[in-house]
Amino acid sequence: MRAAVPLLGVTEKERVHCFFGKTAPPEFTLTFPYGALAVDQVDASRTCMVMIDLTNQTISVSADISRIVDPWTLELIARESVVHAQNRSYFRVDATAKVAASSPVPESTADEGERWRLQGDTIDLSGSGVLCSFSEPLEKDKKVKIELALPTRDIDVIMALGHVARCRQIEKQLYHVALHFDLLDSESQDKIMACCFELQRRHLRMRVLLENQPAQ
Repeated sequence: MRAAVPLLGVTEKERVHCFFGKTAPPEFTLTFPYGALAVDQVDASRTCMVMIDLTNQTISVSADISRIVDPWTLELIARESVVHAQNRSYFRVDATAKVAASSPVPESTADEGERWRLQGDTIDLSGSGVLCSFSEPLEKDKKVKIELALPTRDIDVIMALGHVARCRQIEKQLYHVALHFDLLDSESQDKIMACCFELQRRHLRMRVLLENQPAQ
């Protein structure tokens, strides 16, 4: 799973892969790869967001950080959870990349109110859409132009037309927005799928390293 961990003096939370550990509900632990998280910089006064991917849904959990157990483990208390149903026509992977959503109306013909653009970061990616974090909300079903810089060696920039599938406020000036691809050329979709396969391989390698991490 993945967690968005608040750090001292930093507005944007650090997104890190981790393992979930059961304790006495609503408490639980998150274990991170050794050295992946500077635990001495964790801001325990702010909430941590944990994303749990299941077969047909994703669960978002808002949790308080109760204590730092050791240099790679946090203990948390779950406060709120939300279940998001997912379309699994395409598999989805965690992906951190730059993304922009803007008006689909050409700038040369757009009225003043139709000119807008939001820049943010991706949370996960699939062949059918992308989950993003933005500082402002977008209305459900709103038509958008999507510019996505794939996290690949060549940093391919994908252009697509789509719509807002859902939008949820996480905290002040932080919104998770799911964008669905409505119009995407076949070459771009092939590039997205190739990127997803590569990221999946990276995540599997990281999981093996974490499982084989020696006890400290």
